[in-house]
Amino acid sequence: MKIISFLGIMLFSVSVLAARVEVDIVGITCGMCVEAITKGLKATDKAENISVVLEDKKATFTEVKNKKLTDSEIKAVIKKAGYEAVKIRRKQ
Repeated sequence: MKIISFLGIMLFSVSVLAARVEVDIVGITCGMCVEAITKGLKATDKAENISVVLEDKKATFTEVKNKKLTDSEIKAVIKKAGYEAVKIRRKQ
């Protein structure tokens, strides 16, 4: 029982501290688009494990522990790269 409680606490603490974020993006057409978005997210120092998939027109990343990116910040990063974030989802 102690092991199950410990695992529950560990899973809860990880999910609270590091959300997985998915962003649907309009305008991605090539590898340079993917690179620009990836570079922009990395520059915030609030995103890690970044993956931008051209075919899905989606970026996914994990927020850095104790550093949350607001929806407005995500939209601004994507806009600065030349694209539009149309839907942002957080998954624990």
